[in-house]
Amino acid sequence: MKFSKGFTLIEVIATVVIMAIAAAALVSIFGELFYGSAVPVGQVQKQYKLIQQMETITSRYRDQVTKNTSFSLSTFKSAYVDGQDYVDSANTGLITLTSSDSTYTTGNVLKVTLTDGTQTLVSIFTQ
Repeated sequence: MKFSKGFTLIEVIATVVIMAIAAAALVSIFGELFYGSAVPVGQVQKQYKLIQQMETITSRYRDQVTKNTSFSLSTFKSAYVDGQDYVDSANTGLITLTSSDSTYTTGNVLKVTLTDGTQTLVSIFTQ
């Protein structure tokens, strides 16, 4: 009897073809993951800029509330909110809030909306 050791040419070719298909699939998957990994970083950077801007507005609000005895939300809005970076003027302004069951209504509050691309940050300031 003749025993041969090793692989036949067909087995080697089949193995190479299977490895090539697997490698192509992995390159496709990892390429997409590496390309898309920058998107969350950009979103975090945009959100950080919005948070910094809102912190600046909040700090000015606190200063005005504690130091100014005749504090007015409309004056604060025109002096410290209007014209600032990232302020969405269409969604920023004095509003009245009503409870979901309409049992109570607030006085005027200042709603400040900051927007950068798809990132949005909203804050409510009261008198």
